Amino acid sequence: YKSFVNISARLPRVVPVLGAPGSTHAHASLLIMIENRAVSFCDPKYMLKNPLMHFENDDCTTIHKHATGVTLPTFLKTLGVEMTSRCITIPDDPPAQAGEKHCNGRGNVLRVVYNGEEAKIEDLSYHELENNDHILINFGKEVGAALKFKYNQVPAIPLDVNPVESEALIYGASEPTVGA
Repeated sequence: YKSFVNISARLPRVVPVLGAPGSTHAHASLLIMIENRAVSFCDPKYMLKNPLMHFENDDCTTIHKHATGVTLPTFLKTLGVEMTSRCITIPDDPPAQAGEKHCNGRGNVLRVVYNGEEAKIEDLSYHELENNDHILINFGKEVGAALKFKYNQVPAIPLDVNPVESEALIYGASEPTVGA
């Protein structure tokens, strides 16, 4: 997977501007874990929520991005997920805890692993989602190897959704080959 760019090293920090519908077409994979429970966005109400970025076809982990400028926080807002550097609030999951805020404390910490590297949550607004990004949002006690184990549970983007990128990953090519 690609490495997350250390955005804080770049100046000036500019939030990407959303482009027009159809200005790009890319896919990213997202898994949100609250302690040891994966959050499910498989309910039909989470499908096709926004024409610029969405889940679709009952695939509740692959983000379909149809406009430039889409960031992870922008996408999360379309689902009703609120995230700060210390807290995450998930609507309806599980229903008994709908809207419960999960905040750092009692050993639990909110962390984001972006393409295999822990990323500063406050930097996510400055990083546009790119094709084949793999993202874990984890609220729990895991660090080090345990956090990497959870990151390894982020699903691959299906071959029929992202055939060229997936083929490059399978065969180890750094760049997809054309006509090979």
